[in-house]
Amino acid sequence: MADRRPTVRQRVLGRNLKNLRESKGLLLEDAAAVLDCHIAKISRIELGHSGVRSAELKELLRTYGVTEDEWPGFLALAKTDRKRRWSRDLEDKLPTDFLDLIGLEADVSTLRIFHPSMVVGLFQTEDYATSVIQGGRVGPLDDERRTKVRVRLERQRVLTREVPLEVRAVLGEGALRQMVGGADVMRTQLLHLVEVAQMPTVTIQVLPFSAGAYPGGPLPFLIYGFPPPSGLEVVTLEYLTGHLYLENPDETDHFARVFEELRAVALSPLESQALMNDYTDRLTSS
Repeated sequence: MADRRPTVRQRVLGRNLKNLRESKGLLLEDAAAVLDCHIAKISRIELGHSGVRSAELKELLRTYGVTEDEWPGFLALAKTDRKRRWSRDLEDKLPTDFLDLIGLEADVSTLRIFHPSMVVGLFQTEDYATSVIQGGRVGPLDDERRTKVRVRLERQRVLTREVPLEVRAVLGEGALRQMVGGADVMRTQLLHLVEVAQMPTVTIQVLPFSAGAYPGGPLPFLIYGFPPPSGLEVVTLEYLTGHLYLENPDETDHFARVFEELRAVALSPLESQALMNDYTDRLTSS
C-alpha cells in the first residue's frame, strides 16, 4: 500500500534495495517473485513511493545476501508508523520535510553536526531558541513561532531517550561569540552547552578562529547514521525555507570525510569546554 507522504527514509531504503538487487544481477521480476507480487510494487518501493512491511523486507534482504546482523539499519528505515510520536498532533502545522527530519532523529543511532556560527537546535536553551526563531524581533511570540520553539525543545528528547542518540558536533567559535538574545541569554546558553558536552553520548568540539580556512566552507550540515552495521547515512542541509536531503553514498561519504577533517583541526573536547567556560566567565564579569 503506497504511503500518502513518502519520506526520506523510504527513498534511502528504496535506493539501497535497488543497489542490492542490481549487485546480485537480479531483475524487478525476480524481486517480485520473492514477494509474490506485481513488479510495480517493487518499482514503487525502490523509488521510495511506497513502504515495505518488515516481513517482506527480510525476504528481500535474504535474497540479496544481506546477513541478519545488518538488518537493523534497513528495518529502521522501513518503519512507517509514527509510534504516537510527540509530533503527531503537530503534523498539520509542520512542513513535510521537517517531519522527515523529526523522523530521522527518532530512528537514527548517530548524528554528526557542523555549524560555523550558531549553537544548534539540539543544544539550545528555550530563551536562545526563542531569540533565534524571532530573528532578532522583539515582542511576544505568535502561534507559529511558539510552535517552532516547542518543536525545537521536544526534539532534544533524543539526547535522553532509552538508547540515547550519539552526537558529535563541531561548532565554530562564532557560535560562542554571537550575542544571541543578549548577555544573560548567551551566558545561560553557554553554561547549558558545557553541561551537554559532559553527557556520555555527546562530544562537542569548537573550531577556533585561529584555525583559519577550514575544510568544507561555511555551509552547516548534519549527517544521520542508521544502526550499524548497515552503514546507511543521510546528509541534511538546511536553507531558509526547508531542508535538502542527500542520500547518494558518494555525497554522504564526501561529507563524512569533510567532518573528520573538521574534527582534526578543531580544538579537543576538553580544550573546547575550557573555551566555553572562558566565554561564560567573560559574560559573567561584564
